[in-house]
Amino acid sequence: MVNNWSAKKDWNKEDDLYSRKRNVSNKGSREFEHLIGSMYSHKMKRGVQYESFWGECLFYYLLELDFATIRYYEQPVIVPKNRLTKEYLLKEEQHVPDVLTFREGSRPKLFQIKGGNKKVEQNPDLFLACEDYAKRQGWEYELVNPKVSIPEIIKDNILWLVNYLRPREYYCDLIPEIIRRINYLHKVEVIRVAKSFEPKVDYRHVLPLIFHMIATGTLVTNINKKIDHTSEVSFGSLFHDINLLFEGK
Repeated sequence: MVNNWSAKKDWNKEDDLYSRKRNVSNKGSREFEHLIGSMYSHKMKRGVQYESFWGECLFYYLLELDFATIRYYEQPVIVPKNRLTKEYLLKEEQHVPDVLTFREGSRPKLFQIKGGNKKVEQNPDLFLACEDYAKRQGWEYELVNPKVSIPEIIKDNILWLVNYLRPREYYCDLIPEIIRRINYLHKVEVIRVAKSFEPKVDYRHVLPLIFHMIATGTLVTNINKKIDHTSEVSFGSLFHDINLLFEGK
């Protein structure tokens, strides 16, 4: 069965059901750089909290750029887990996984996100509890280590491109002309397209629009090379490369 999430118009039920089950804590934030914060999600049209910049925030940026990710919810559900105490008594505990994603063509997937400079595994009992919970919902479950698993150059490009997701008012006037010129030139450097608008339009106004078109999936460039004004662009999206990042996890 193909999950056509892009055709779904009403997400009110999911918005309520998977509303954040806990707020991030700032405990210890003075001792750890970039421990907590929030970012604006263009897909969710609201702020999204994170506890780790190189863990959750980086992964949320990836979701923002991923054309196939239609919607996602942070700290969405409570997973019950039984723990055997030293007194050999069963104690029920609660765990809140990091994010639930709805990705085009796929079943919903629940993620636990780990930050840090080394690959971290989840406690086996906790992993099984989350996996079983996801299976009962008809979902998938996965543990991800984005800081470790994503190559440095791609991380740099992700952090670069998310700055260009927000549209500006004048973009809609220039997009058809950019499309026409790239359709004629096929594959061309960003700076060449931008400067082709002069003297009518200052090329510095065109540059952010081209990066916006890359970030939102209209144009494609090599995500494995530093993205800047010298990058070559053509029609397409980063979907394929970003999809490989998901598969690589």
